[in-house]
Amino acid sequence: MASSQNLEAETVDFSIPKTIYFGGERVWIACQALQDNSPVESKIIYAELVNRYNESVAMAKMPLVDGKSFNFLQLPTNLPSDNYLLRVFTRVSPYQNLEEGLVQQFITVFNRNVPPTVVSERKFESQRRRSNEIVLSQEVIAPGEIMEIELPVGIDISEVSIASENPFLTDQGKIPSGTAYESIEKHRLVPELFGHIIEAKVEGASVDTTQLYYLSLHGDKSALFTDRPDADGTMYFDAGGMKHWKFLVAQADENGSLLDFGIVSPAPVTSFKSSFVFPELEISPADQDLLQELLKGGQVEAYFVNEFDASLFPVVTGFMDDRTYLLDDYTRFETVGTVIKEYVPEVALRTMKKKKEFRALDEVLDAGFDSNPLMLIDALPVFDSDMLAAFDPSGFEKLEVLTRTFYLNEEKFPGVMSFSSYKNDFGGFPIPSNGIYLDYEGIQPKVVSTETLFAPPSQDQNIMDWRTVLYWSETPEISSLNNSIEVKAPDLKGKYLVKVKAKTQQGESKDYLRTFEVK
Repeated sequence: MASSQNLEAETVDFSIPKTIYFGGERVWIACQALQDNSPVESKIIYAELVNRYNESVAMAKMPLVDGKSFNFLQLPTNLPSDNYLLRVFTRVSPYQNLEEGLVQQFITVFNRNVPPTVVSERKFESQRRRSNEIVLSQEVIAPGEIMEIELPVGIDISEVSIASENPFLTDQGKIPSGTAYESIEKHRLVPELFGHIIEAKVEGASVDTTQLYYLSLHGDKSALFTDRPDADGTMYFDAGGMKHWKFLVAQADENGSLLDFGIVSPAPVTSFKSSFVFPELEISPADQDLLQELLKGGQVEAYFVNEFDASLFPVVTGFMDDRTYLLDDYTRFETVGTVIKEYVPEVALRTMKKKKEFRALDEVLDAGFDSNPLMLIDALPVFDSDMLAAFDPSGFEKLEVLTRTFYLNEEKFPGVMSFSSYKNDFGGFPIPSNGIYLDYEGIQPKVVSTETLFAPPSQDQNIMDWRTVLYWSETPEISSLNNSIEVKAPDLKGKYLVKVKAKTQQGESKDYLRTFEVK
């Protein structure tokens, strides 16, 4: 693994178009990661949501292309109403430079089923913000009307957003890491130069460095990875080109115990300073109309397209079969053992100590192997050959057989017998008793169509205009910034904030704010 001495420090930054959400919404995020003002080599950047108890409640693994990413964090629907800390980082950046490698800000999330504290009158009320450098054609506008917004001149504008104002949160800017964190737990630097790396840890007084562990990732496609723990009990499974999956299954060789096995989050482990306090979220009865409007906006989102890798990914990394059987082309027998016995000459079925075992043919030596091959169902290793032999294969679509020694990382196996199901759901075969099933989302797909992401619905669409983001210059397909912006007011009533991020002639960062109302 790389060390901090030979790894260039990575710095990150991000922007979001608004800070107020309902559970289930997407937090759109524009990120960048740099190494000495050049794009980082890392391929993944993370967005994490942390609650006031320093617990991670959501995370997105977003792909980096030339050091940039435009993607989203999906908010869970069951989050209690509260203010949360949204933070962005790469796998190594927080440990290299805490201040510039871990960037965060507060956002407000509402859940109508778990409301916040209700008070008679809120302490922080919506303010009429007026930067005279931003000129509005009108300050109060009716739904459907067009508004023209003239931007400040003579300054270097970096970003413009027009979105629903958040009257429930006082501090909506970036929060320095030095203000938030007392400490960060040390961690080995593991740069992700090809894709996501899954870290696992075996706890215990004595770690068996000879124990083999299997990790299979499952989604539209599946893949298998292996590793053995180092002296500290740590393992790294490099998913590499594998991108989109929904869950993983971890197993020890021969279905061994996993009581001391756990997956380690890629997020840094930090401790908040005692002086760092999450602002309390409070609402008053006067906020009811506003929240009802915002709830509508949270239920409707613009159309966008996710790009998935269309290339075929092998069931097992590096696995090239010698023979494939499409099982529907043959007589459907009631057990896997009968299928193998009747029409798969490359694999023999044997009874050893009253249990069924399989023996693959070794075509290289023109002989049979003397132990079970690597047995797989949708890349899930199976160790109980007797159970597999008795299983009903009606949910299996095909069988792939490798009739020679198979090498996976540093391991070698006496051939491979790999079944694939119709729905990539193991065909009903149960996960081994000691296996660990874990919901563990893969890398977010690239968002490749953003042109209409924050645009109003076209006139021929019978859709209410409930947008909460009217314009965001960070959207990749948006036209370049001009001196003025024209926006159409949505049907969603309430106050909207125009925010212009810029640098003054003296090189200082400055935000220009202006509000208007749709009523």
